[in-house]
Amino acid sequence: MNILVLDIGGTNVKIWKTGESDKEKIPSSKELTPTDLVAGVKKLTGDWKFDRVSIGYPGDIRHGHPTAEPWNLGNGWVGFDYAAAFGVPTRIMNDACMQALGSYEGGRMLYLGFGTSIGSAFIFDGTIIPLAVGHLKLHNDKTMDEAVNRKALESDSHGKWEKAVVEAAMSLKGMFFADYVVLGGGNTKKIEELPEGCRRGGNHNAYFGGLRMWEDVKT
Repeated sequence: MNILVLDIGGTNVKIWKTGESDKEKIPSSKELTPTDLVAGVKKLTGDWKFDRVSIGYPGDIRHGHPTAEPWNLGNGWVGFDYAAAFGVPTRIMNDACMQALGSYEGGRMLYLGFGTSIGSAFIFDGTIIPLAVGHLKLHNDKTMDEAVNRKALESDSHGKWEKAVVEAAMSLKGMFFADYVVLGGGNTKKIEELPEGCRRGGNHNAYFGGLRMWEDVKT
C-alpha cells in the first residue's frame, strides 16, 4: 500500500510520497485553501501512484473531519471532500496527534511540538488524546504558546525561549504522569540540552504517524 503523507504547517506543507527521507514542501500561508493544497500536491507527485492519503491538520478533528477553519490558513477546510479530491481513501488527524503517533514507543507519552505555535498530544497505552496546552496561562500572564512559539524564539536573545521550553516540558510531564516526553517540531533542534525524561523528536515522525494511521487496513 503506497501512502501519501501530508503534514500541514504554518510555514510549509511537508509531503512524503515514498519514504522518510523523500520529503518535499510547498509553501503554506493564510491564503492556502484545500483546493490549492490538492493542486500543489498533485503537481509534486506527478505520475506517482498512491493508494491512501494521510493528512496532519492544524486544528481540531472530530469523526475524521475538521471542525473549524485554521487561523493560519485560508478558508474552505471544513466540509471539503478530501477523498474525492485526491481520488483515494483519505484519513485526517490533528497534526500534533499524527506526530505523536509516529513518535510513540508505548506507555504514557506526552508530545510537545515546537513550530509556528506549540502542538500537543498525550498517548495513554495506545489511546491518542488531543491537547491544547498552548492556551494555559503562565505566571507572567503569557500563554504557554506565547512563551515558546516561533515568534518568541526569533525575538529571544537571552535564552528565555529554551528556559520556557524546559519549564513547560517538566511541568507538563508531572501533570500528566508521563513516562517520557517527546519534543518535536522544527524548532526542537534549537534546544541544546534536553531535560531529564525528554527525547528529541523530529518532523520525520509525522511520516511514521501517517503510515500508522492505516495499520488497521489489510493489504
